[in-house]
Amino acid sequence: MKKIIIILMLLMLFMPVASADIVSDLEIKVNEYNANAENLSSSLKSLLGDEVIKLVIVDDSGNEIYIKAVTEDAYVTTFEEVSEDDEFDATMIIGASEATVRSVMDSETPLETFVEAKDNGDIVIEPVGLVNNITYTVANVVLKISQLLGLI
Repeated sequence: MKKIIIILMLLMLFMPVASADIVSDLEIKVNEYNANAENLSSSLKSLLGDEVIKLVIVDDSGNEIYIKAVTEDAYVTTFEEVSEDDEFDATMIIGASEATVRSVMDSETPLETFVEAKDNGDIVIEPVGLVNNITYTVANVVLKISQLLGLI
């Protein structure tokens, strides 16, 4: 009986927590993105340029995970899990479920999957402030034109 309890305790210690998994998986994808960011078009670089993003992910257990991501010249320079109460000057807030985030990460065409998820409401983007609202509107127009031209 003691052995069973010890084995169960060890298993629980080594079982990954869902939020740690999604954050770790996203960190890997951020590194891959940064390694290829130079290949982005100049228009996308200018739109992704300098942002402070508050990412809210609802994990499979229903818990909210908060991530601060900062981009400079389209490269992600800061990517860290924060608490709900952490205050920072976000330029946009992005919300999605863990399943949606994973579908984008695992996609052969992540940009296309992201746009589709955004269009059907699985990803919600809320720009903060007038300038960011205008930038977001322009970005949407660029994405729609790119879709029409078959670039995405």
